[in-house]
Amino acid sequence: MSIAASFFLETNSVEFQNRYLCSYCHHLLVDPRFLACGHQYCFLCLEKVLKTKPARCTRTSCGKTIATEGIYPNIPMENELEHFTNILCRNQSNGCTWKGNYSAYKDHLQTCQHERFQCECCSTVFIQRLAYEQHSSLCPKALVSCPLNQFGCTIQLPRENLANHVLSSSVEHLQIIASALASPQVVSTSENTSPAEMNLLKSEFHRLIQFYEQFRAEQQTILTKHERDISRALVNSQLNKGEICTLEKKLPTLKSSNYNDGTYVWIIENIQDLFRNAKNSPQPIHVISPPFYTANDGYKLSLKLYLNGDKSARDTYLSLYVTIRRNDYDALLNWPFAYPITLCLFDQSQKHDHVVRTLTPDIESKCFQRPEMDANVSAGIPEFCPLWKVFSKDFDYVRNDKMYIKACVDFNIFPAKVWSHWAKLQSSGLPSHVQYVKLRELLSNEH
Repeated sequence: MSIAASFFLETNSVEFQNRYLCSYCHHLLVDPRFLACGHQYCFLCLEKVLKTKPARCTRTSCGKTIATEGIYPNIPMENELEHFTNILCRNQSNGCTWKGNYSAYKDHLQTCQHERFQCECCSTVFIQRLAYEQHSSLCPKALVSCPLNQFGCTIQLPRENLANHVLSSSVEHLQIIASALASPQVVSTSENTSPAEMNLLKSEFHRLIQFYEQFRAEQQTILTKHERDISRALVNSQLNKGEICTLEKKLPTLKSSNYNDGTYVWIIENIQDLFRNAKNSPQPIHVISPPFYTANDGYKLSLKLYLNGDKSARDTYLSLYVTIRRNDYDALLNWPFAYPITLCLFDQSQKHDHVVRTLTPDIESKCFQRPEMDANVSAGIPEFCPLWKVFSKDFDYVRNDKMYIKACVDFNIFPAKVWSHWAKLQSSGLPSHVQYVKLRELLSNEH
C-alpha cells in the first residue's frame, strides 16, 4: 500500500483519519494505544494527555475520562501500519523530504532535524532537538522540588522562583533539618549507638549544614546576578524607549519629506475650514508644508501659506512664502541661496489657468543665508493671488476642498518669459527633466 499519495489525498477522508491518525497530534499513529472510549493515540501523545488531571480524551466529540486500566496496546493496528510504504515525514511542511516505510518512519522521527519541539512548561518552540533537550533541564517555568525535599520541605515551584524560596526560607529549612535529625527514629538510634557512630552522625549533620549554606550562597549569587541583569535590562529598556521616542518624533517628518529635483507639489486639504479659521482669527494664521529637498544632500525648504493673506494683504490676497530650513548637509552647500523659485497655484479645471509667480532671492537678505536656527525668516509674495479669484466659481483653484501648490527651484536660471510656457506644461504629466528639455528647445528655437 502506498501512503505517499493516500496520506495527502484519500487520507482526507473521515474513515482514514479515524482509523490511522492520532487523536492528539493528528499524524500517523506511532506505537498506537487503544482507549476504552474507542479512540487511538500515539504512545508519547497519550503520556502528555495523562499529565492533565483529570485526563480526558481530546476528541471534541468524546471528552471521556481516561482510566489507566482502560488503555491497551493496539498490536493489530501496528501490524496493519507495518504494511504502509512511501510514508512522507510529518515534518514535510517544515522542509523535510524523507520518505520510507513505517518501521523506518518511527526511527526517523527520533532524529528528524525538521521536528518542532514545544516546551510544555513555557510553550517555547524549538527547531533543534538538542536545544530543546538542553532547555528542558533549564526551563525557568518547569516545576522543581526544594533541595531539602528529602528532609521534609515538600514544596514544588517554578525553577525561576527556587532561589527566592531558598533565601526567604532559611529559618524554616534549618528547623526542618534539625527536626529530621531529632526525629524519634534518629533519637532511638542514637541511644543505641557507640560514641564513634554519634561522632559520625554529628559530622553528617555539620556536612548537611555546610551543604545548605553553600547552596544558599550559590543561590544568593545567582539571584544577585539576575537582579543586576534585570537592572541593566531596565536601563537599556529606558535608553531604547528614548531612542524609539526620538525616532517616532522624526518619523512623520521623514515620511512627509520629499527628496527630488527641486520640484514639490503641496496638497492642502480642508481648505474651507482653514480659510474660516484664518478669517475669524484676530491674528494672521498660516499653514506650513512638509519639508522638501532639492536633492538627497541638497537644500531643505518648506512653503508657508496664509489663506486669508498676511499683514497688508489680509482679507484681499492669498499670501505664499518660502522658508529655507536648517539641514545636515548645509556645510556642503553654496550660500547664500541664490536660485529663483517659481510658485504655481493650480487651476484644477480644464482651463488650466494656473497662477505662476517667481520669487527671486535677495542674496543680501537673512532669509537666504545659511540657517543658524531651525529655519530662516520666510520670504515670499504677500499678494500672490486675489482672494476673489481663488474662490471664484469661474476657476477651480479649490476643488473638493483641496488646493494644489507647486514649487520649482530653478537651477537652470531660465529667463522670466519661459514661465508662461512652463505653466502650460504643468498639466502634461511630464517629468520635470523632460519639461526642462522642452523649455530649452523653446529658447533655442527663438534664437
